[in-house]
Amino acid sequence: MKVLVVDDDSVARKTISKALEDTYIVTTAVDGPTAIDMVPVESPDLILLDVEMPFMSGFEVCNQIKTSNGPERDTPIIFISSLSSMSERLHGLEVGADDFLTKPFEPEMLKAKLNKLLAFRQERDGLKQQVDAANNAAYQAMSGTSEFGTAIRFVERSHSIGTFELLADQFFKATDQFGLSCSLMMKTESEPLFFTSNHASPAVSPLEKELITMLSTAERFNDFGQRTQINYPYISLLVKNMPSDEPDRYGRYKDLLPFMIEVANATVRTLNIESQLVSQTRNLGKSFDIVKQTLMQLTDAMQVNQENVASIMNDMLMELDEVVPGLGLDEDQETYLIKRIDGAVTEANEVLDSGANLKGSIINVTRLLDHLVEQQHIMVDKAIASKASTSEVQDEQASVEEEVHDEDVELF
Repeated sequence: MKVLVVDDDSVARKTISKALEDTYIVTTAVDGPTAIDMVPVESPDLILLDVEMPFMSGFEVCNQIKTSNGPERDTPIIFISSLSSMSERLHGLEVGADDFLTKPFEPEMLKAKLNKLLAFRQERDGLKQQVDAANNAAYQAMSGTSEFGTAIRFVERSHSIGTFELLADQFFKATDQFGLSCSLMMKTESEPLFFTSNHASPAVSPLEKELITMLSTAERFNDFGQRTQINYPYISLLVKNMPSDEPDRYGRYKDLLPFMIEVANATVRTLNIESQLVSQTRNLGKSFDIVKQTLMQLTDAMQVNQENVASIMNDMLMELDEVVPGLGLDEDQETYLIKRIDGAVTEANEVLDSGANLKGSIINVTRLLDHLVEQQHIMVDKAIASKASTSEVQDEQASVEEEVHDEDVELF
């Protein structure tokens, strides 16, 4: 792997080269114009670019590389600078940078950034062939379908969507018809999920993830350049090519997109609740199993104790029958003692018999717990199956609509 280091500071160049030389082939450039000339020749796999340099700033160099017509436009670029404000990072995203590293930094952090971006590029290159084939079969809207109709169809389909991935796919099918390049962040119970409609590069870059996350807690609308981010509690949308030079179209999208995102936000919230319900049902079943096992263990232990107590009492009664006649008691005393002990044994046996009834009650409780868990599973399975069935019907309808549209196009 080849890395191009662009920095006017000789110490910085040597430091970075030293940190990377055992893993990468490192070449250097002292300024922007030199770097621009070197890139087509050296074909680096990644560029480390200082922001503040003479002749050309790092932003200008990055913009020129990313807007070129050659393959170098796809080269990942990491800005290395002591400037790390939000405006600097937004500017970096605007000119096409993939990540931002603040000076000073640890060599291990630099290597981690490089490894992450190079893995990102390999993933992108590996998917490119599949993406090119998928582009040929990309979703095509029916002739004459209005933008509002597209939004309505998304709303209709969103209610039966069962996964975050399908929700993002349906959303991007709509925004593709608008000609918009977008990225989505959905807040799930475990972690935020990121999706992009950029078919040429299906993965979301680290810098873009960072900025979407940072802006997700800001105002509802955030405009910067041709980019607009719209935030709702469970979802944030970054539009990267808003038609700011077309006021009418821009205004329509500023009306339609919040309408769609609000519905998507409700779907994300529902999916989170469903996930919690499924998890709760599983945990409930496990908890009931533990309770049932504990109750049955207590019942078994109680039965053993009852049997032991009954045996002790009977043994004592038999022993007293043998011993009492030899104690020298008169007849009344002997009769009273035997009667009293026999009554105590009878009462004890009655108490033990009530314990047997308690065991039956515990068994009934465990059966009720099993029934409740079973009913809970049935409810969850029915809800999921119902949503899946509705989604399949809508997919079939959408497929029929596309086939009809294709036939109409062929007729004309």
